[in-house]
Amino acid sequence: MKAGERFVDRAAVTCIVTLCLGCLHVIALKQQLFSRRGGLSSSTESPISYETLYFDQKIDHLGFLEDGTFKQRYLVADKHWQQPGGPILFYTGNEGDITWFCNNTGFMWEIAEELGAMLVFAEHRYYGESLPFGQDSYSDSKHLNYLTSEQALADFAVLIQNMKGSLPAAQQSPVIAVGGSYGGMLAAWFRMKYPNIVVGALAASAPIWQFPGMVPCGDFYKVVTQDFARSGYNCDANIRKSWKAINNVSSTGSGLPKRYRRAAALQVTFRLSPEGSEADKGLSRAIHNILIPLQTVSESSHTTVFLEKISVLPAG
Repeated sequence: MKAGERFVDRAAVTCIVTLCLGCLHVIALKQQLFSRRGGLSSSTESPISYETLYFDQKIDHLGFLEDGTFKQRYLVADKHWQQPGGPILFYTGNEGDITWFCNNTGFMWEIAEELGAMLVFAEHRYYGESLPFGQDSYSDSKHLNYLTSEQALADFAVLIQNMKGSLPAAQQSPVIAVGGSYGGMLAAWFRMKYPNIVVGALAASAPIWQFPGMVPCGDFYKVVTQDFARSGYNCDANIRKSWKAINNVSSTGSGLPKRYRRAAALQVTFRLSPEGSEADKGLSRAIHNILIPLQTVSESSHTTVFLEKISVLPAG
């Protein structure tokens, strides 16, 4: 093994171990993970600083029918990067504007100085400013044909190869993919599909096997139930008892706070009834399972702009 390879392996192992140790403190750091303010006052918080760049990315990496390109946006922060050969933490952008995730992924910003790492936040195709067909990107199925995780992973791989080729100091830099939720799934798949590009992946809340025929659909809810059961006496049982009351209150929306009425409005639009057919019940549950958590996930004691602009503990 060459000396340069030993250096890269050592740097990669050190980086991954440090990342894993950092994850042990997730509970204590959960406010900082989702908000740059966290529990700190604005007077002590260091401002986020990054450069916005664009890369000419192929629309289709996997076929020959479309040979066009589009501008993929990515953000780079190299204030703490130790050159040459310092690690690169690469955020695998998920379903949204990349600046949302850049400004609300505090863990990467907090660990960058300790690792001497460059931070890169790559935007997922078809989101934010990275639109393969501009304003027509969502116009029909033909234009949406290239919105796949396989194409997105290829985007990330090509982008990293280009960065390493254009930055001499990064040629020996180990790259670690980082992501959460769908982005975490991408990070894990990225490591699995392109082990020659990334030496490791930190995938948070990433159900990479949660597909029909691979994992029973209800397993996710079993894990959530177990979490609540461990959190306090009878917590899961009390939540389960609330379903009927929630269905009654949400059937028209009149008893709901403003921010929850979207879910109720959809139920009225589709004429769904919690007491109706199994199909009605299933779609009704799906609407509540998706919309209400999305509208409550950002509620906290701190102002946030993640997902949408929400003030401190907003009232209905």
